[in-house]
Order: sequence, then C-alpha cells, then structure tokens
Amino acid sequence: MSEALNLAEKFKAKSQQQAKTIEQEVENATTQLNNFMTAKLQESETIIKQGMDSLDTSNEQLLTTLAKHQTDMSTALDTYMSNVQAHTTKHLNQFAKDIEKTIEAYTQHIAKLIEQREDRIAKVIKSEMKKWVIVTSIVAITVMIFGMMIGAMLVNKFSKPTQIMPQPKTLSQTQQPINYGQK
Repeated sequence: MSEALNLAEKFKAKSQQQAKTIEQEVENATTQLNNFMTAKLQESETIIKQGMDSLDTSNEQLLTTLAKHQTDMSTALDTYMSNVQAHTTKHLNQFAKDIEKTIEAYTQHIAKLIEQREDRIAKVIKSEMKKWVIVTSIVAITVMIFGMMIGAMLVNKFSKPTQIMPQPKTLSQTQQPINYGQK
C-alpha cells in the first residue's frame, strides 16, 4: 500500500511542478505581450502627437501608420495565443502520459499483490489438504481393520463347523467294472 502512496505522492509532485511550469510560461508570455503592447502604444501615441504637432503629416500617412501598428499588435496577440496554446498542449500531453504511467504502475502493483495473496492462499490450502489426507487415510485404515476384526468375530460366532457327509453311492459306483480279458 505504501508503494501506491509513493506513486500518488510522485504524481502529485510532478503535477504541481507541471502546473508551476505552465503558469510561469503563461506569465512570461503575458509579460512579453504587455511589454510589446506598451511599446507599440507609446509609439502610436508618439506618432499621433507628431501628427497633431506637425500639420505637414497628412491624415492618410497617419492612418497608414496606425493601421500598420494595429496589424503588428494583432500579429503579436495571435503569436502570444499560439505560443501559450502550444506550451499548454505540450504540458497537458506530458501530464496525460504521466497519469497513464502512474495508473499502469499502480495496476501492476495491485496485480502483484493479488498474485502474492493467491499464492499464499494456495500454500495454506495445500498444507491443510496434506493434513486432511493423512488424517483421513489413518481413519480409513482404522475403520477397515475394525471392520475386518468385527467380521472375523461375527464369522467365528455364527458359523458352525461343517461336516463332510459321505455321498450316497449311486448304481455306477456299486457295480464292478467288467473285465473282458477274463473268461
């Protein structure tokens, strides 16, 4: 059972470590995105101020520059989301593999325990069977000996001695054989 607890503790520690790693990566990506967006917004603010300050800058140039910055920010946000999704997917896949390994290890541990218990039960049954076979054999031999003794006593008690009676002589036994050689 302690092995199962050890597996659970390892699983818990690894899960916490992976959660911290994912959290750190999301935080790093968020910080990078924030820094990039802040820089781009400051740049946009500077461009707008320059456009307001300098009447030479046409409205069209100002709109083009702002559109470019908007596209850059949109691209940066898409990249950020892709990176976060890729890292999260990678760590979740690793997490799923770790869960599978943990379950497999636990299943093997349980199967091993069941096999050990079955072996112990089989040994106990075999040792008990030997005792019963010996006791049963002794009882059967004892009963057989007592049965033979009782049978012999009954035969002696109830049987009468038999006398051989002579058989009556038949006609063929009383006649003498004919001797044809004598005249």
